[in-house]
Amino acid sequence: MRNKLLLSYLTCFAFFACTNNKNPYANTLGIEPSVVAQIDTAHYTTIKWQDSVLNFGTLKINDSVHLKYTFKNVGKTPLFITQARPSCGCTVTNFPREPIMPGKTGVITATMQSGFHTGEINKSIFVKSNTKNHTNSILIIRGVILPAEKNN
Repeated sequence: MRNKLLLSYLTCFAFFACTNNKNPYANTLGIEPSVVAQIDTAHYTTIKWQDSVLNFGTLKINDSVHLKYTFKNVGKTPLFITQARPSCGCTVTNFPREPIMPGKTGVITATMQSGFHTGEINKSIFVKSNTKNHTNSILIIRGVILPAEKNN
């Protein structure tokens, strides 16, 4: 009788310990949680971008600009950003590797080096995540790169 009671308590404890885990992908047998989340389409979430288009204004030739794209997980399951790929080699991105829990915000940063190109620019960053409808989001970088000033 005591063994049955102990077994019942342990079963309840294990059940509640598992159900209180806020990240269902935390124990996936050595597979990256973000990989499991991409495959688990039934539990996709929803992302809301604060602003997916940023205009840095003007920039001098061969200068760089740092941009921040803020987003929020407005769904009910953890949000994983699995990729943030810029459209050119002049831009470097950084994105959160840990899950963004429901109701929380995250930031993708981008640093763009103007190089020797001048004029109006329109660059893209392709973001892949475990989100409903579209697993890909496109972030836009806009601005104008001024030519070098001539010394007379």
